[in-house]
Amino acid sequence: MSMADSLAFGNRPRQQVMARLLGTLEVAGTTGVLRPSAGKHRVLLAGLLLRANRSATVDELLGWLWDRVPPATARQTLYVYLNRLRGELAQVADDQIRIRTVSGGGGYLLEIDPESVDVLAFRRLVETSHEAQLNGDPAAAVAMLTDAEHLWRGPALADVPSDRLQRDEAARLTDEWGRAVERRVDLQLAFGRHSELIAELRSLTARYPLRERFWAQLMLALYRDGRQAESLESYQRARDLLVEEVGLDPGDELRRLHHQVLTGAVPPPMWASDTTDAIPQVGAPWAPQRQLPPDIPDFVGRVAEVEEMTSLLRSAAYSPTVPLVVVSGPAGVGKSALAVRVAHLLADTFPDGQWYARLSQANSRVDPADLIDDLLRLSGLHPRSVPDGLNAKTAALRARLAGRRVLLLLDDALDTDQVLPILPGTAGCAMLVTSRRLLTSLPGVQPIKLDMLLPSDARELLANLVGGDRVAEERQAAEEIVSLCGQLPLALRIAGSRLGSKPAARLDVFAQTLRDGQRRLDQLELDSLRVRASMALSYLGLNDGARQAFRLLGLLDGGDFPAWLVTVLLPTADGEQVIEQLIGSSLITSVGRDPTGEPRYRMHDLLAVYAAELAGEVDEHERMEALSRVLSALIQLASAAWRRGRRTTWGWLPEEVSPVTQVLTDRHMNRLVGTHLTWEQTERRLVLFMIARGCEIGRYADAARLANLFCVSSYHDYLWIQDVVCQAALDAGDELVRWRTEFARARHLVHHHTSHAVRGLTSCLHHFERLGSVRETCHVMVWLSLCHTLLEDHTNAEVFAQRALAAAKSVGLEDRQLQAMALPELARSLAMADRYPEAAQAFEQAWQVAQEIGDPASLWTVLNRLGDVARRAGDLDRAQWAAETGLAMASIETEPQASGWMMCLLARVHVAKGAIDLAVELADRAREQFIAAGEEGGIAAVDAIRAEAHLAEGRPQVAVPLLRAALPALKGEEHSLVGEIQVLLDMAEREAG
Repeated sequence: MSMADSLAFGNRPRQQVMARLLGTLEVAGTTGVLRPSAGKHRVLLAGLLLRANRSATVDELLGWLWDRVPPATARQTLYVYLNRLRGELAQVADDQIRIRTVSGGGGYLLEIDPESVDVLAFRRLVETSHEAQLNGDPAAAVAMLTDAEHLWRGPALADVPSDRLQRDEAARLTDEWGRAVERRVDLQLAFGRHSELIAELRSLTARYPLRERFWAQLMLALYRDGRQAESLESYQRARDLLVEEVGLDPGDELRRLHHQVLTGAVPPPMWASDTTDAIPQVGAPWAPQRQLPPDIPDFVGRVAEVEEMTSLLRSAAYSPTVPLVVVSGPAGVGKSALAVRVAHLLADTFPDGQWYARLSQANSRVDPADLIDDLLRLSGLHPRSVPDGLNAKTAALRARLAGRRVLLLLDDALDTDQVLPILPGTAGCAMLVTSRRLLTSLPGVQPIKLDMLLPSDARELLANLVGGDRVAEERQAAEEIVSLCGQLPLALRIAGSRLGSKPAARLDVFAQTLRDGQRRLDQLELDSLRVRASMALSYLGLNDGARQAFRLLGLLDGGDFPAWLVTVLLPTADGEQVIEQLIGSSLITSVGRDPTGEPRYRMHDLLAVYAAELAGEVDEHERMEALSRVLSALIQLASAAWRRGRRTTWGWLPEEVSPVTQVLTDRHMNRLVGTHLTWEQTERRLVLFMIARGCEIGRYADAARLANLFCVSSYHDYLWIQDVVCQAALDAGDELVRWRTEFARARHLVHHHTSHAVRGLTSCLHHFERLGSVRETCHVMVWLSLCHTLLEDHTNAEVFAQRALAAAKSVGLEDRQLQAMALPELARSLAMADRYPEAAQAFEQAWQVAQEIGDPASLWTVLNRLGDVARRAGDLDRAQWAAETGLAMASIETEPQASGWMMCLLARVHVAKGAIDLAVELADRAREQFIAAGEEGGIAAVDAIRAEAHLAEGRPQVAVPLLRAALPALKGEEHSLVGEIQVLLDMAEREAG
């Protein structure tokens, strides 16, 4: 029986009750183990156990349960908790633990044998070790302290969610543990066991870098082991950490020891000559080492990952191979916290030890040979028995682990070469690794890819740190903080800790400071926790090409991006290899394939902020070249998509720019632009961003060209684009580009604000005539003709159409595209003026021109105008022929807008013919097309057709709400459909009474 057994348990049966607070909270009884699932129950039980056999007032209990102001029903809730806890304890502990009420309003008291509480057993062992040392038995003191340490299964009160207990009790217990370890190490050093302590002290200084005593003990052990240089290096490392973290130089003890090491004046071990055999060696022949860092009390979420990882690692008990789990993910995502949590949960599964080692410090690589050397010493192997060479050390480690059940947690591995030599060779052990890299080449690896917290878990973490009451009071601000932190645990922990240290600070004010992307990373720093520094480690681990790609991606808007974009940014590098390295370092993540089949990737929001910071340092020439390549690539894609989509620039001004720069290869082009609308919908955000950025870098003419080629379905997007390009041209003094842009903006108003469009087009006409731009002048007059048709001013409609044709002919401009645009407008204006023979001749001529140039858009326009005129004139058969012919020509997949309007025309013809069911079916199909194209006016037209169908069937009361709903959907009173819908609405309201 160990010293801990004799002191903490006496001669009691092993099945007797044991209450454990040094780790996760549990009560092991005669019939089972109680681990309360409710957080408040754990708080109450822990507080009462810490006060074992002493009363706690009601106010104290309420303070433990509710760290701030208790709710109004707190006392009633407390009684409920106490009754439930009594019942749960009775089930596992019989009558060995009782909670009773203290008379006279004295509160409550938990009665238990003091030797049944691990905290009290720990303290008794430490106290008895003092007595043994004073009585001249230091060997017994070491044994007692070692047994005391073995009572610790993890951080004290690890799963007790009470700020007050964590602050007052857990911190005190942790300090008691630290002092006990320091005493035990001092005694072992005095016995000359310095060689066997080095690995443990390295681990202790890594876990508690600000505890100077551990550094002093490590320096002493290294010096006495003949490693003076390493001892001095340890002092320098300790000094750097202290200065950086707390702004202080080392204390007197560390400075004095440093001087002794420098001068060779370190005293020898006190008892090494005569009593070394009396002190037990660390792990001789094997002593389980529990090196895990403290668990995080406010750990949230990751339920699925914890379940999967524990299942995989528990398989070590029966698997013929060694389970190897690698947790990867971006900086700050919580890899280490998750791994430590899982390792603590599995402590009982690996009774021979849980080893912990950090494989990098400030991105410096820990040599696996040095680490194995420390692990072998820690396992109990005498330093003189540790072999030389990595292969020999690996073989020795695997021999030591053979037949053991040890969990090895390797934190922050930089590459597979660090992990492979440490991997156990026989079943029984398991390895858990965290890394920013994927490490998929490790044999038998089980990867766990960690992403951001779920929104609900992120809110819970913030509430744990800030306080649930504050989060509830400023819920919207809390949601914004979670969003601006990108649900990244490290960022949330920093934000929450900063707010938690300032109870009076408002969350909305802090959220406002985070909104500024240029200052956001500055706000996410606290003591040694820094989001920017954490990300920088991943960035600095890249090769030159990948670093350049990461920086240049910061020039863009931070959204998801296609694989080809990296190739464009780095024309001299292998884009696929660069992407693989960025993914492998968790700086970008895959988000699948887009509708064109292209792989897409994205950065986490805070990584995008960091990339944008780095992009600000990019050389101006490099920045201009990269953005120019992206803009050229988009123009190349848009031009090809336009051609392959059987589209022309109907209604657009002809191009007046240089040939398209070939940035992308034919392989990329063939894959990306098979369907032009698919590509345009996929890259809409990037195109809009680059139009604006092109204007900023002086390439406004190319930006205008891209805007002209790109099909923008959103009305507001379209106007915004034209505003940006127009302002850039205006600033550059380029009048032609400016007025071409003004023309595009006016043209887009034609169906929504017709009179505004007329004013804009008239101004464009004046300036194009002034600039001598004949082609532009003729095109503007065609659109003025269309505007006057919509305003039912058929005289001016005819005049402008005739003027456009005459002006082009007078200067010898044989622009067949212009004729294909002008002739249908001329024909419609003649028909509206009841001049049908002339209209028919114009329609025939328009049809011939459209067929001659092979332009689908012009053919659809002729058929649409002809069908509309025929329907209005009552020639329903001709109207039906025009609509069906146009619909047969239109590609529903690539031209949803044109198809939708043809369906509307045909539906109205069927209403007039009395085929109501067919009309409604066509209208519904048209609605689908308009939704796909984002055509709000078309959706309103469908509602009008359905209303017209209801009127035809004598249901005006059904038609009225449809028509009333259609009007607000249009963008202005002058939309071409408004007049028709208003006439139908007046008719429906009269018939409905």
